[in-house]
Amino acid sequence: MSADRYYLAPDGNVVRCAQSAADDGHYEIGREVLAARGIKPNDYEDVYRHMFRLGFARIVVHDEVTVEVEHGPELTPAQKRFVQRLHERGGEINQLKSRFQ
Repeated sequence: MSADRYYLAPDGNVVRCAQSAADDGHYEIGREVLAARGIKPNDYEDVYRHMFRLGFARIVVHDEVTVEVEHGPELTPAQKRFVQRLHERGGEINQLKSRFQ
């Protein structure tokens, strides 16, 4: 089973690419989100840096029970509620602060 990858917006909504492809990852999603805001990242790391500064959290569901949550600033209340629901469904949450600040 491949990992499910998406961003969690500050309002707690899941963000994926509008024209989703099977291999879309955080980089592609981030580029699409940033382009819609008129932001042109310089490189791969810059995509993540901008996304975290905008308050998005990076989510990777590795399997049915392991969820990685990476964020820049602290999670918003809406993001915390979303992550709590994942945990209540039996997910093991691995939360980490991003190195891209």
